[in-house]
Amino acid sequence: MDIKGDRRGLRILAHGFSGEEELLEDLQRTLERHHQFFGRSELVVEVSGLPLSERLLGGVAHHFDAFPALKLAGVVQEGQKAAPKAVPAVAPEGALIVRMTLRSGQVVEHAADIVVAGDVNPGARVISGGDVFVLGRLRGLVMAGQPDRESAAIYALRFEPSQIRIGSIWAIPPGESAPRAEVARVEHGQMIVTPWTNLPEPGDHRSQAD
Repeated sequence: MDIKGDRRGLRILAHGFSGEEELLEDLQRTLERHHQFFGRSELVVEVSGLPLSERLLGGVAHHFDAFPALKLAGVVQEGQKAAPKAVPAVAPEGALIVRMTLRSGQVVEHAADIVVAGDVNPGARVISGGDVFVLGRLRGLVMAGQPDRESAAIYALRFEPSQIRIGSIWAIPPGESAPRAEVARVEHGQMIVTPWTNLPEPGDHRSQAD
């Protein structure tokens, strides 16, 4: 890994890796070799060629935890500005909580429900085996109930996705959304979007939109 300093601060350039395990192992060696040189620096890890998956983000955060003097300021795709670090936290029900806005190029995948406490911007992707809850503005691509669970749903406080998929059913919602929370479901093989008038807990698939 290379280390680069510019007006934006210090960056660890994680480029040219073919897999997450290789990248994480090299990051651990880099931090072990250079942590005294870094001192109490804030660092951004810049990744190219790999999606910013739940496992990768969690692995990066885990390695930084071993060096309390260092602060992980962000994990970004090559060419992006630094974003707040995403430290996945798994709730008791198995839901993945993502406490950040997802930017173009960022991907979050999880086998159960996903809750995004922020926006999902155009070019970002969320892929879930369960429901997806966006506690902000949804403008990217969301796939819920993967690969084939059409009982899943997609919730957002502002529902303006580029594309959505529930199970095997795809849809491209037309135009801008209404200024209200909405939920997408599959009924009789077709995608429908209705107002989200109740707030189901992650993992509660019995909740219904009014």
